[in-house]
Amino acid sequence: MLSSDQWRSLIDFLVRPPNVITPLTPWRTGGIVAGTILLIPVLRLTKYLIWRYRSPLKDLRGPEAADNWLWGHLAAVLTNPGCVFEEWIEKYGPTIQFRAFLQAPQLLTIDPRAIAYVVNHNYDFPRPPRLRESLRIIIGQGLLAVEGDDHRRQRRIMDPCFGPAPIRDLMPIFYEKAYGLKSVWTDAVDEKGFVVDVFVGATRVTLDTIGSAGFAYEFNSLVDGEENELYRALMDYFSPVNRPTALDLIRLRVPLLKLIPTQRERVIRNSKEVIDRICAKIFEEKKKAVLAEQGRIDKKRLVGRDIISALVRANLAVDVKESDRMTDQEVTSQISTVLVAGHEATSASLTWMLHELSKPEHIAIQSKLREELLGVANEYPSMEELNALPYLDAVVRETLRFHAVAEYTTQMASKDSVIPVSEPYVDRYGVTRNEIRIAQGEIVILPIIAMNKDPRIWGEDAKKFKPERWLTPEKRVSESPGVYAGIMTFVGGHRGCIGYRVAVMELKVLSFVLLRSFEFTLSDPTLVIEKRSSIVTRPAIKQPDGSYKNTLPLRLTPVSQD
Repeated sequence: MLSSDQWRSLIDFLVRPPNVITPLTPWRTGGIVAGTILLIPVLRLTKYLIWRYRSPLKDLRGPEAADNWLWGHLAAVLTNPGCVFEEWIEKYGPTIQFRAFLQAPQLLTIDPRAIAYVVNHNYDFPRPPRLRESLRIIIGQGLLAVEGDDHRRQRRIMDPCFGPAPIRDLMPIFYEKAYGLKSVWTDAVDEKGFVVDVFVGATRVTLDTIGSAGFAYEFNSLVDGEENELYRALMDYFSPVNRPTALDLIRLRVPLLKLIPTQRERVIRNSKEVIDRICAKIFEEKKKAVLAEQGRIDKKRLVGRDIISALVRANLAVDVKESDRMTDQEVTSQISTVLVAGHEATSASLTWMLHELSKPEHIAIQSKLREELLGVANEYPSMEELNALPYLDAVVRETLRFHAVAEYTTQMASKDSVIPVSEPYVDRYGVTRNEIRIAQGEIVILPIIAMNKDPRIWGEDAKKFKPERWLTPEKRVSESPGVYAGIMTFVGGHRGCIGYRVAVMELKVLSFVLLRSFEFTLSDPTLVIEKRSSIVTRPAIKQPDGSYKNTLPLRLTPVSQD
């Protein structure tokens, strides 16, 4: 037991260290700080190296030789993820692992039960922090970038804005913009036909549509073209030359390197400034309009055709708990989310559909679809009338299956987990496994395009564009946990795409208007159209200097109205 004098001496030592302890000069303080900063990556490196040898994923089959000790197989994955994942799965089986940064193993599976388990336990498998950080750079604290309770709260308020009834009210806007694109292309095309960049047209019409349908705001990109600052900002942000470099990937792991500016960072910052300014303006206008309404604001009064007005009204409703409300910044982030995700998915899907239908081997599909569409007497059919057209529905579903706009999604195990599988698989040692064990912090890759082309679900012709499959769908399609049509394009579970109904109906309206008006053929059969991904997968053509340009030139010929 210490005496009072001993306690006093101990306290005095702790508060006023004796002279035997060297005082901290500025140079010593700086050295300690620098050493600590340098120690962090060393500790992370040690963690990765230990992880590599102790991971429960290490015994899974997969590609053997990594392209690079530092980056593993990431170079191949980032270049062409869809094709790479399909090749690996075909060679090694439905459940495999590959190596990422510092050889850390990542899980890749197309097993239907395993996929269903992950997407139905979304909050146990959130997006990795670095992915969320990348998403926040452009869309803020929107639905795509938040997890857990924040995601539940935002989704609960937003869900009613994307139901069938609100979408039915948006149909006149879909038609207005679709016929606007038809008018632009009609002015450019004579009776002999004309080559049009359908990628540009699809991007502009969907941007104008989301402006009116989402925000009751006229972007006018179909009219202004290249002069439209929002269109230019989005084109710059999603440009294939703006894909992440090795330095960008390292910067995510070494914060000090973020002090070094890059060209990609400057482009993103400039694009974000434009997007943020426009989204903030839209929000302030909507909030003032809703607050100026007469009478009580409650969740049941979701009047008004645009989505964000309904969202602002729902968020301000008196019957919403204060703890459930979104902040002004969160609502503004939803505008960015709807703007970026809403128009990009539909524009890419429309572009890929027209590309497929223009191929010589698919001209008969285009003709059959046009015949069905011309059989509709009404130029503005209702949502129910469009949904009743079986071949249009089949072509739309097949496009979304065959050309998923996002080729994969990334999740992270928040705790040690055991993932069930529908069929046993064999590991690299020949041992049959009936489950997948994964450690906390390890990554799960859900290869959307590979799942959408899995022969076990879609049949032996899974890698063929064939709308007829939807007229007599495979029995195993129901095994997929996808939120729409048994495909994984819009993912599933609590994180399933909230706006998939909007995307599907807008795509059907655009198909109805454009394919009744024009015949589409390849402008140059020798052109090589490649897939280039930057959040969404767009068509691109390699340029003479080795760079890529998002474009899809097709020849349009007016359809005879006789």
